[in-house]
Amino acid sequence: MNHPASNLGLDHIALRAYDLDATVRFYTEALGFRFVYEWTAPEAGVNRCVFLDAGDDRVIELFDALSTPPGGSARPLDALVRPSDDERARSAALVHFAIRTADPSALFARAVAAGARPLMEPTLVEAKGATGTMPLEVGFAYGLNGEVIEFIKRPTPDA
Repeated sequence: MNHPASNLGLDHIALRAYDLDATVRFYTEALGFRFVYEWTAPEAGVNRCVFLDAGDDRVIELFDALSTPPGGSARPLDALVRPSDDERARSAALVHFAIRTADPSALFARAVAAGARPLMEPTLVEAKGATGTMPLEVGFAYGLNGEVIEFIKRPTPDA
């Protein structure tokens, strides 16, 4: 079946940040993302937003705490009343997002040194499936806004 609109791949994920400037520094300085663009659109509920390139033109979109972007709450974030990790885990639809890296342990350590909280130290895992096994190295940390970041090394589909 011919589809007129094709899927060109994942474009971006969006996060709201309690402290946008600190979050931009965390992703650029500790995790190697590249600043792309900063913008506002008050008519759309966007007070301040930053695009950071995660590599391969895949973007993380960071909204400041005062923004109420499409798909987000109509209320600004309250920096004084943050949900606990358990509350967030019970109610968040996004479980985590993953950053592919050749060295999960090194990137995990850089993230923690820059303020991330460790969730699971990088470890080797063998994923078993119907077509065989796939070796993975994965670790997890909480980002500055409570977002869960996975650091993963896995074979590419053509490997």
